[in-house]
Amino acid sequence: MHQLADSSVFWVAAIVALAVLYLLPTLIGLIRGVDKLALVFLVNLIGAPLLIGWPAALILAFGPRQHPPLPGGARTGIPRGPRCRGRVRATGGSGTDGGRRGYSH
Repeated sequence: MHQLADSSVFWVAAIVALAVLYLLPTLIGLIRGVDKLALVFLVNLIGAPLLIGWPAALILAFGPRQHPPLPGGARTGIPRGPRCRGRVRATGGSGTDGGRRGYSH
């Protein structure tokens, strides 16, 4: 046992293991892609020594995830149908709309 305590490899491994355990909520949030990862990190960093922040950061780490980007670079989730692809143009009052002025697609 005395040889193990004198081993520098043991102490490096122990410090790395404790650091990973200390930052476990942040690592879980990073892997899960959690929303507000900075909040998880700050609660973990500041609150863990107070013994209430580590469980709170762990709860935050399992919180809502970030939404993946929409395909095609769209900014809204509203799909554009085939009828709304082009410009909207005004009708001139003649045609199939019965003389009413309006807009058609």
